[in-house]
Formats: sequence, C-alpha cells, structure tokens
Amino acid sequence: MTKLYKSIGLMSGTSMDGIDLAMIESNGKEAIKRHSDFFHLRYEQDFKERMRSVIYKAPTLAQIKEIENELTLIHANLLNDFLSKNKIKPSEIDVIGFHGHTILHMPQQQMTWQIGNAHLLAHKVGINVVSDFRTRDVMLSGQGAPLVPIYHFYLFHDQLRPTAALNIGGISNITYFDGDETSIQAFDVCFGNAPFDDLMKQKFGCDFDEDGELGKNGNPDFIIADHILQNEIFHRKPTKSFDRDDFAAVIAPITNLKIEDALATFAYMHARAISINLDFLPAKPKEIFICGGGRKNVAIINEMKKWLSGIEVKLTEEIGVNGDSVEAEAFAFLAIRSLLNLPISFTKTTGINSPSCGGVLYKF
Repeated sequence: MTKLYKSIGLMSGTSMDGIDLAMIESNGKEAIKRHSDFFHLRYEQDFKERMRSVIYKAPTLAQIKEIENELTLIHANLLNDFLSKNKIKPSEIDVIGFHGHTILHMPQQQMTWQIGNAHLLAHKVGINVVSDFRTRDVMLSGQGAPLVPIYHFYLFHDQLRPTAALNIGGISNITYFDGDETSIQAFDVCFGNAPFDDLMKQKFGCDFDEDGELGKNGNPDFIIADHILQNEIFHRKPTKSFDRDDFAAVIAPITNLKIEDALATFAYMHARAISINLDFLPAKPKEIFICGGGRKNVAIINEMKKWLSGIEVKLTEEIGVNGDSVEAEAFAFLAIRSLLNLPISFTKTTGINSPSCGGVLYKF
C-alpha cells in the first residue's frame, strides 16, 4: 500500500465570495479519502472591495503586496481554526495546497498571477505549502487552466463512461474522460456565475441571486441571446481558458433587460454554450456531474436539463460528493501530486506539449 498523504486544500475562486477549505488523504492517484469537514469563510465586504480595486484599478506594487499579505493571513487564520476545532496537530498534515487568488490571467502572453504569500502561510501554520500551480504550465505554452480535471478523473472514475464533470464557478469548465488518464479532455466553456453575481451587485448591492430565485421567474430574451451566441468566443475550439471578465463586453446588452429576464437569459445562454461546446468532445457524455457554487442556482440547472438532451444532469450530491468542496479538495490533491512529481496538466486540458508537474514547495 503506497503512502497516503494528508493534505489540506485552500481555494479562493474568481467569484470572490471567500475561501474554501477541505482535507483529503491520498496517494496522488486512485486512493482518495475525503474528509467530511469542510470550511467556507466568506470575505468581509470591505476586503472584497479592496480586492476588486487590485484587480480592476491601477494599484501600486505596495498595494498589491499589502492585500496579498492580508489575504494570506485570512487563509492562515481559517486554517489554524480548522486545525484547532478538529484537534489536529500541524505535524499530522503533510502539505497545504494554496491556490491564492488570481488577479491576472493572460496565458497568450505567458502571464498568470495568483497572489498569496506562501512563505508567510507556511510560517503562520507550521506546515509545508505548495503554491504557484499555474505558472509552469503557462511558461510551457499551456493555458494554465483548468487544473482540476485530474482530480475529477479520480473522483468520478467509477461512473458511467464517457463521463463529464462541470464546475460552475466564476467561469464554467468541463472535464471529460472515457478511458485512462490519457483520455482526459478539459477546457473552460464560458462564463459561469460571474455575470449573474455582477448584475446582482450592480442592481441590488448583494453578492448573488440566492438559489436562482429571481432568474427562475424571468423570461429569456431568445432573440438577443441567440444573436450573442454567434460570437466566436462561444465557438472557440479547445484548449482554452477564460478570465471572469472575458465575456463582459459581449453580453453587455443583456444587462439592459429587466433583472429577472437578464438572469434568465444568462441561464439560457450558459446552457446553450455548454451544448455548443459538447461538440468538441469525442462523444456525448452519458452524465454530467455539476459542482461549484452555480449548481445551487435553480435557473442555471433547469436550463441545462432543458437544453442538454440525452444527457443526465446530476448534482454531485447525488453520488455523495459535496459540490462546494471539490475545488478545494482538488488543490489538496494537486499538492500531493506536486510532492510526488506527478503531472497536474495535460495536452488535452491546458494545451501543454506534454504532461507536466507544477507547483512550488515552500517549507515552513
């Protein structure tokens, strides 16, 4: 029996809602023990606004470093709380997978930047940290994303083949496989929660449309939506990755609709974009397992069930997997694979020339 490494993953996603923390034990391959304890820490509104200013305005390097250290200390406090509440000693944990927060992603220019001070985190918690997961892939002409597919492969490997998993975060990305690791194909599909959340923020000052209540009562504007769906960004061939704002200008006309109708139109477009992108896969999956925050939006899920004919759309909870924890678990898994020098990105996931390991180890 190969060693099972105990790892904690920390994820701050493009939706900017907060931090997810999850713990697993794994050998970096098929042996995965998922722990039920899952923590989510919502960012304070003031911190979110300052984070937004780092991404969307013209901050100085000192301002970026200041918010980076603050972000790191928030992660450290969450992690120490988790260890304390579960009576876990730092020495019992082999590694932390620390994604940080993306403030720049331009893979065509070989640039990606996830802020997060891994040295500081390792020092504050007394555990070795693997961070900077995306840079090596981008330097080797990959897209730097998505990185979660190898975890999807092992998490869903017992399901009917061909299998697909769709993560709906700020951006939606899909993983597909029908055989061994070499069959994994993955790419960013289109916008996920980002335009829904941005519109709710703009109109009501709140973070999201809870459970999709507004959107499910709206009426999609099919004429505007179908016209926008002709844009090449929805038909771009894999491999590909997107930033949360890459669709903003294209879908801007929808924001002029009544709020319920705008949200319903986004949900319709999201489903249709997935349908378009399924044609890039070798075969139609029998099932799609939905994880990420967007799975809680009834409008999004209803439209997917309506437009993805012949495919069973399932929430991950239907097979006993907490859909909120998958991405944090994935970075715990990637940290283990990094320690073992196993690949985390692949030709048909990020577009890299050959499978490659990634991540940098920071010792406490």
